[in-house]
Amino acid sequence: MITNRRNRGFFLFALAVLSTLVVAAPASALPVFARKYQTSCQTCHTIFPKLNPFGQAFRLNGYRMPAETEEMIKEKPVSLGADAYAKMWPSAVFPSSLPSDAPFAMNMKLADLYASSHDESGRTIIHNDFQFPQEVNLFSAGTLGDNFSFLGEVTYGQLPDGGSEVEIEHAQINWDSPFGPTNAVHVKIGKFAPDYADGFQEMWLMTNNGIDTMFAYNPIGYRGGTGLGEDGTGISLPSLVQGIEVYGVLAHRFFYTVGMVNGMGPGPNDTFDGNSRKDLYARMDWKFGGMGLDGDTGGSELPPQNWRETSLRLGVFAYAGDGRGIDFEVQDDDGNTLSMQDRRYDRIGGYASAMLSDLNLIGGYVRGNDRLRLSDPETGEMLDETKRNYDAWYAQADYVIAPPFQCSVRYENLRPADKSADSLRLVNANFSWLVRANIKLMLEYNRDLRDAKNYQLATVLRFAY
Repeated sequence: MITNRRNRGFFLFALAVLSTLVVAAPASALPVFARKYQTSCQTCHTIFPKLNPFGQAFRLNGYRMPAETEEMIKEKPVSLGADAYAKMWPSAVFPSSLPSDAPFAMNMKLADLYASSHDESGRTIIHNDFQFPQEVNLFSAGTLGDNFSFLGEVTYGQLPDGGSEVEIEHAQINWDSPFGPTNAVHVKIGKFAPDYADGFQEMWLMTNNGIDTMFAYNPIGYRGGTGLGEDGTGISLPSLVQGIEVYGVLAHRFFYTVGMVNGMGPGPNDTFDGNSRKDLYARMDWKFGGMGLDGDTGGSELPPQNWRETSLRLGVFAYAGDGRGIDFEVQDDDGNTLSMQDRRYDRIGGYASAMLSDLNLIGGYVRGNDRLRLSDPETGEMLDETKRNYDAWYAQADYVIAPPFQCSVRYENLRPADKSADSLRLVNANFSWLVRANIKLMLEYNRDLRDAKNYQLATVLRFAY
């Protein structure tokens, strides 16, 4: 019986691989910036969406080539006003430009998810799902004249009940180098991925799974948080924020960012923030060796294998917020419902990325501190106030076997604030094949090391055009 089940599972898995390859055949076009500069995706990506050093500089430069000249731009923008108007300002409107073609791109993910778990009685449950599609992303990005850039993303996700959800994940405008040296100051406004997570937020990873132990921990619980949570819980490290951020690169190798964003929400009276206070964050990095963070090469030519360099990037970050007045329901040991507020939450951490030719080692750590207050939900009387802390860290190795074939292994560890809860230990392994420059096939395995029966095996086809 066991052998038959295994054979059936292998057959379904093989069928999923074949199906995704067949579905993939028509995809062949290139996204927004590849069209603008008429260059390959590999100019900026080691394997999309992961950026190589040049791609990191391109993003930090407001989606412009480092030391960009007019000859680099193959799709000439539409001018909005004569250049002479700039000298007449404010007697004339400052000129700008628009992309000549509609600056849209689409990313699709088709997945077969083979998952194993078990119920309370210990009975193993196997699921095999064709998630066609798992996710569809519509992007718009570009530049508006010499000093403005923008990024937008609308994501469609399919739900198991047959429904769907649509979310605006990015809607931002950047004011690039408004004063001072080039790249010293950029101002970002909107909904965006905060740069304190540069390098380890999901949109910059080569794996299909994000680092949930860093971003999805729920600090709310009777004795502190017990593990990962869903949307609408407390804050660990937000992967997307709504607010204002200032970042820049100084002396080619020093990166900084500071931001002020909404905290926990939604709040009363249909507000996006749960209270009137804002969360604050900051990060500082220094890169040793390799290409500068602004694309500076010291006058040397880029190597033909542009994913290769010998470098070390080290950074520290901090995030702080105030959740006073925002109530969560928790249950005590007797099943009574109480109100809890996260009166103060602080996160400090570090990031490291070492590039050694074809090998990229990355890792991160965050320590969270929460001041939790328990109250009677009917009278509002405070019952207890305590400080809790948790730790999360990860280590990941990405390796370029050959440009079309790459692999990754990641280990994650989360020690919850509630000492009665077990630590979470996850391992994630990925093999990726760039079938074409804009078509990627992934085989990814994820296991909860606390329970050998709990794992996922996913075959994912991702393509962009």
